[in-house]
Amino acid sequence: MYGPFTVFPLLFQKIAPSSLALNPQKPLRCWRSIVFIACLLGVLHTPLARASEEDTPENVWKNVSFPVDNFKRISSLFGWRGRVTNGEGTEFHAGLDLAAPQGAYIRSWADGIIRTVEYDQRCGWHVKIDSGPWVHTYCHISAVAVKVGDIVQAGQIIAAVGATGRATGPHLHWSLRYNGQLVDPYTVLQEMQKAWANR
Repeated sequence: MYGPFTVFPLLFQKIAPSSLALNPQKPLRCWRSIVFIACLLGVLHTPLARASEEDTPENVWKNVSFPVDNFKRISSLFGWRGRVTNGEGTEFHAGLDLAAPQGAYIRSWADGIIRTVEYDQRCGWHVKIDSGPWVHTYCHISAVAVKVGDIVQAGQIIAAVGATGRATGPHLHWSLRYNGQLVDPYTVLQEMQKAWANR
């Protein structure tokens, strides 16, 4: 159904970020303003759709999962960067690139429903998941384990790492939106790491 994709058995395992080396290879870019950070912190302390009113923000971050197995390093941060393909000019990078081997499992960050499994020239084969106010997208995948309409859990395998679309090597491009607004996934991982460290 999905062209060259290989469908593999679904496995479930919530991955904690606490033991992962999340420090990127380069410092966070200085274009982020104080206003942006203040707004972002407000977003990060809003519970996911499935969380009850009694859940604290810390508990919410414990109920999500690191999105890729066999993670090697952060290969590109969220924000402005030099163009990857020809090195000319700059572009806004709307997600976080997590380098991992070809075929490594990609896992749903949160409970949700599969809204999109499709291809475009930039993102390649990708999966988009709706988790209420949050929408999370997984790009450049080489294999898929879900279809549109499937309900998935945090930590469930949804795809495999690849280099489809505009990519220089195998990695997961992971993007997050809250109520339609982009959120820096690196900051989300930091919040997750803090929550898991206190388990």
